[in-house]
Amino acid sequence: MKRGGGCDVAGGSRSFADEFVRAYATRFADYHLAWSVFFVAHMADLRRRLGSLDDALLLAAFGLGAVGEKARGPRRASRGSADFRADRVATNAGRLADLTCIPRETVRRRLAAFERRGWVAQNEDRSWRLIVSADGRAQVANDLALNHTVFVRQLAELMAAFERLKVEG
Repeated sequence: MKRGGGCDVAGGSRSFADEFVRAYATRFADYHLAWSVFFVAHMADLRRRLGSLDDALLLAAFGLGAVGEKARGPRRASRGSADFRADRVATNAGRLADLTCIPRETVRRRLAAFERRGWVAQNEDRSWRLIVSADGRAQVANDLALNHTVFVRQLAELMAAFERLKVEG
């Protein structure tokens, strides 16, 4: 990960990124409108559901470790490693504060609120982990499943709009 603007940001494929940036610059109004419609709708949905965009950002950052581990699952399985379990992946308030640029004390208060909702639990070493239901899914994922479905639909529509713009040239 690279550092940008005081917060960690992920890198990506350079050739795809360069091509996309050129296309975006060429048809700025069209691309930016498609992005803005997606972004505003998604942020409004998150704020409506969670009451705070900080909560949305923290949940997304918290999930990075668990989702990353889950994505590496097939590679682990081929080496005979144990099955993935989201509740075995832990992080701490300091790391979440670094990732999100949210003050550490605010992160701690929000984690305590997530704990009251049954989404996370604090380990003995003061790190935090997701609470996993009997079906193996993170409880927060179960509680926000409808929001996730809406998000995936909105993202698919954004990608389709970008593809149309690319084809139109």
